[in-house]
Amino acid sequence: MNIVFMRHGEATDNVKEIISDKEIYWSVLTEKGIKTALESIEFLPKEIDKIYVSPFPRTVETAHFVFEKYNKTEVIIDNRLREINNGKYSQKKNNEELDNTRIKQINGDYFVRFGEYGENKYDIEIRLCNFLKDVYNNNFKSNTIIIVSHGSIISYLKRILCIKSPHIKTGKVEEFIDVDFSQFFKYAKKLDKIRLSEIQKRLNDIKTLEINNDLKNNLIKMIKKEFNNIELSDNCFQNYIDGIKTKELKKLNDIKFDKGIILVCFYNDFENFVEKWMNHYINIGIKNFVLVNNNSTDNSTKLLKKYESIVNISFWKIDEMYNCYKMCGWKQQIFEFYGINNYYLIVDSDELFIYKDYKEKLLEDFIKKEKLFIIKTMMLDVYTDKKMYEGKLEDFKYVDKNTYRTSIATSYGIRFFGGPRSRVFGINPSLQKIPFIKYTGKEIFINDHFYYPWNINNKAKFCSYLLHYKFLPGDNIKYNVFAKDGRHWNNSREYKVYNDKINENISFYDENYSISTEDIDFSFDI
Repeated sequence: MNIVFMRHGEATDNVKEIISDKEIYWSVLTEKGIKTALESIEFLPKEIDKIYVSPFPRTVETAHFVFEKYNKTEVIIDNRLREINNGKYSQKKNNEELDNTRIKQINGDYFVRFGEYGENKYDIEIRLCNFLKDVYNNNFKSNTIIIVSHGSIISYLKRILCIKSPHIKTGKVEEFIDVDFSQFFKYAKKLDKIRLSEIQKRLNDIKTLEINNDLKNNLIKMIKKEFNNIELSDNCFQNYIDGIKTKELKKLNDIKFDKGIILVCFYNDFENFVEKWMNHYINIGIKNFVLVNNNSTDNSTKLLKKYESIVNISFWKIDEMYNCYKMCGWKQQIFEFYGINNYYLIVDSDELFIYKDYKEKLLEDFIKKEKLFIIKTMMLDVYTDKKMYEGKLEDFKYVDKNTYRTSIATSYGIRFFGGPRSRVFGINPSLQKIPFIKYTGKEIFINDHFYYPWNINNKAKFCSYLLHYKFLPGDNIKYNVFAKDGRHWNNSREYKVYNDKINENISFYDENYSISTEDIDFSFDI
């Protein structure tokens, strides 16, 4: 089979020399690019049997000029030939993080990603191998095909096919005669070995876990099917496993729980919110509390102990530095300790779980009436009408209305985002959580925002909110530490944004969007 590679002509993103998501997807040919494409076409072979093209505008434009010359040739727009997904790298001519990712990939790292949601080398090569396999199966050996794509993609294709000595027709066109696809099949086997090696590495970690068999089997299934899922990175998995395995999570007192819901919370320095937090959960009928001190240095524990005579509190502690994925493993340990077929309410120390008529109706009554086994919720950031971090606790009584949005995540389904943090800071943290669940021993608490198996997230009913008191007075001091030590997701990028804005006169309150917490709508329309 003869293969002709043709790069698209010069495009607007090439001229601007920026790395921008918008430009990558919507860049079109410049006048110079059009001229180059037309000149290159003059050097194409006499006959072309098939045209394969990337779906982006600049490549489609280029392929259109090719089609005008070979207007009886079949054209296939193939998404696998798209540009490399560079995640969220935007509006920068030079990007050190992007360069470091490229260096790591060149040195053989198949799983480091371009950006927080960008591709890795394995993603790119797998999709291109699948494309080449279809090319091989759907064309005759005597065919001449042309692939119109991007320079980086063409470079990948040539490496996979082990093409080293091209006959260059002209600047944007390369023609290869009688391409040997046996090299491609060798490369595909190499990728399969990499996949199996990565899976085996994780399976070895799972085998050492002291957990119930159903949970262990689901972890094995997850790794075999999802080992390269963007939501389940190696960093995520390893920290989660470390969280399950750690022996530092220790119970400090023996307490007998009543029948009913078990609330689980890890806390750190929230003395300014303890009383409101505890009274809320007692008022909705929670009798059993698992409260884990994670390096708290203030009076939080002393204040919590005052409630021992009112409800059942099992105090635990762990001195390891917080890591969002490790904490998921710690919470899984708690589930395993207290056992299956219990109802768990998992909340943070700055979250109040609310539902329709929660001031009059106990949570257990609400659950029984609605016949609920698993509940999905959206976090509503609560703020004052003053500057960030200012005001008294009673001043925190506003939330946003009509600024929240949904999207669909490929794995776990509906994703909530938006609200005041998006409106003011331009960030879009995930706001969906599943704080209530009947644990059967099969559910993997792999992330604060979703469970595995994925269908659990779709089964969860959206019928509650978490009032999220994230910007209380004094919280800025904690967030400054978080920004520096990178303990939170994505190297604490979100907290770095807060830190950068600390000296600005920022308020979340806006009369166009802000409503009282008393006016929250419980219709739960999506």
